[in-house]
Amino acid sequence: MKKLFALLLLVMFAFVMEAGAGNETLNYVKSGGKTYFCEKVRLGLFCANIALEDGNTLKIPYSKVDAYFCKGNLFERLPLMREGEPTGCKAMMKYVTTRNGLRLYKYCEYAECGDLLDNTYKKAHLQTAYFVYKDGEFYLEVDERNAPTVLPFFGIDVI
Repeated sequence: MKKLFALLLLVMFAFVMEAGAGNETLNYVKSGGKTYFCEKVRLGLFCANIALEDGNTLKIPYSKVDAYFCKGNLFERLPLMREGEPTGCKAMMKYVTTRNGLRLYKYCEYAECGDLLDNTYKKAHLQTAYFVYKDGEFYLEVDERNAPTVLPFFGIDVI
């Protein structure tokens, strides 16, 4: 009876270890045309710290990071647009979903808005914008006018 109990306990322990190993996600960072696969990515203030599989740590400045996948989220550096016009810079955007070759991204920034002269100034707060890209090129900015049709196209409910 003791042997049977010990054997069952050992089998249950093996199943628990197997389930725990399946939850690990593969993280990676793309920079300068190279892809670094790693066990852990720590995002600092100015750079991404990558714990490589061989035990070494690599620091890559954010300005040189093209894309990274960490904690189940994909971020890619894409051209930033404002009201359909290019700003001339690129920003890291969070990948949301894909449909028919179109990719929806979420861009967040802390910024102030308004004007002091006409009393519409607001303190710095989180501003979120959604953009649609096709093959890495800007396709559409999601705004109040087109959100009721664009977001359901990607399977996102509009309240």
